[in-house]
Amino acid sequence: MEYLLTADEMRECDRETVESGKASGEALMDKASLGVAKAAAKILGEVRGKHIVSLCGKGNNGGDGFGASLYLAGMGAIVKVYLVGTEAEITGDAKIFYDKLKQLPSGRANVELLELDKTPVSLDDFDLVIDAVLGTGLSGEPKDTVQKAIYLMLQTKTPVLAVDVPSGLNSNNGTVFNASSRAVATATMGNLKRGLLMNDGKENSGKVFVVDIGMPGDLESLKSVETFVIACKDVKNLLPRRKTETYKHAVGKIFGLVGSVGLTGAGVMVGQAAMRAGAGAVVLGVPSNLNTIYEAKLTEVMTVPLPETGDGSLSLAVLLQVQKYFEWSDVLVIGPGLSRNQETAQLIFKIVRSHDGTILIDADALNAIADQPSILQESHGEIIMTPHHGEFSRLTKLSPAEIARDRVEIARRYAKDNKITLVLKGSPTVIASKDGKVFVNVHGNPGMATAGMGDVLTGIIAAMLAQKLSSVDAAITGVYLHSVAGDIALESKGMYSLIATDVIESLPGAFGKIENGEIFEFEKIS
Repeated sequence: MEYLLTADEMRECDRETVESGKASGEALMDKASLGVAKAAAKILGEVRGKHIVSLCGKGNNGGDGFGASLYLAGMGAIVKVYLVGTEAEITGDAKIFYDKLKQLPSGRANVELLELDKTPVSLDDFDLVIDAVLGTGLSGEPKDTVQKAIYLMLQTKTPVLAVDVPSGLNSNNGTVFNASSRAVATATMGNLKRGLLMNDGKENSGKVFVVDIGMPGDLESLKSVETFVIACKDVKNLLPRRKTETYKHAVGKIFGLVGSVGLTGAGVMVGQAAMRAGAGAVVLGVPSNLNTIYEAKLTEVMTVPLPETGDGSLSLAVLLQVQKYFEWSDVLVIGPGLSRNQETAQLIFKIVRSHDGTILIDADALNAIADQPSILQESHGEIIMTPHHGEFSRLTKLSPAEIARDRVEIARRYAKDNKITLVLKGSPTVIASKDGKVFVNVHGNPGMATAGMGDVLTGIIAAMLAQKLSSVDAAITGVYLHSVAGDIALESKGMYSLIATDVIESLPGAFGKIENGEIFEFEKIS
């Protein structure tokens, strides 16, 4: 797994690297500077003769900008550097690179103080802007010249390359205090930062390059990190393997309690997705009057008509008929399309309390639990929950905005407190384990924001669980497969025409791409 760091975690890695003597601060900054220059070359294609402007702050981020300007000048670019701050404020390693930059002939690199009140500045006459103003050091709303520099970058049509993170972006959660630069690409140092993947960070960071700055991978500081980005190689190793001699019941049995009047499609998609994701057998328990609909829609998936309420949802009497299916199955799915009927909610409570197997809880079962959250503490089962923001808001009593601002830590805390595996759907989807680890998925696309996508995901995760993956591994693999299939479907269906069943049909391609190692999360620069 790839580490996903906060600003404090990254600073601790820097400190340990330098204090242990494994690399000097100057060496780290030099590698970072070269990485930024290489990223600039990838954006521009040919650097020689190009006009590049660097906006550099007084700290280490500015130091990376000074160093990158040195390298770019050496590659034949004509570089202009604006100092956002004063020369007297530049200290440490940044001062070393600033002094070197000042020694270059004026025809190769010019350094000026950014004084917008005295001299109007336009960035439109350059081929590239390097944003090295703030980086991960942002602790509050940008002010004065720093804020003006950010607005200057927002006003230009010239592409911006951000150093570490776009200036004005919170590197821990991707929120913006006031304004943030918008980059076509970001060269981030050493390891990924959380804010690049969250909230405004996804839009404002552009393409993310991860720069190898020579930081050792065996740092003690990294051993305490509990947040990771899911990589293709990890999922490839997790995919279920089958013996040559096997049979359907040996590769996974799923029983689902699904459906109510007007909500039959959810269960259909769960069943179809589970079969396409490798489950050997799927049986759905459905309200008796809806059984003919399910039989007409489903071929490989079996159905069982069960007692229903007056509203056409599953009733408490279901418990008298399903025990054999509970014992037969490897995983129980409960929730998709069940409705908010109160008797159905009581059925959910009884199952969660009494079932000691693996339970995948989604949709209306989540809504029922939100009304009685203590039920999770009473359960003896292995529970996986898959809420979207609205459902998670009801479960936690936090607003969707509060969740978005700190989704990683809120998900981590909820999973640990309730001893469950949590799949918090969204952009990005995060998976939190009961032992406090969080895994972030970076694939998927806005075309997947359509009805039924969550049901498809539930079916895929259920298939992974039925094929004997652990709860966390099943969630990681299921989420990754779902998003990659969504990206494949986007290629043929387009952003506006993509629907949930397209993702089911794209699952074979997703398996193939993962097995062949054809998916990349972030381009690395060394």
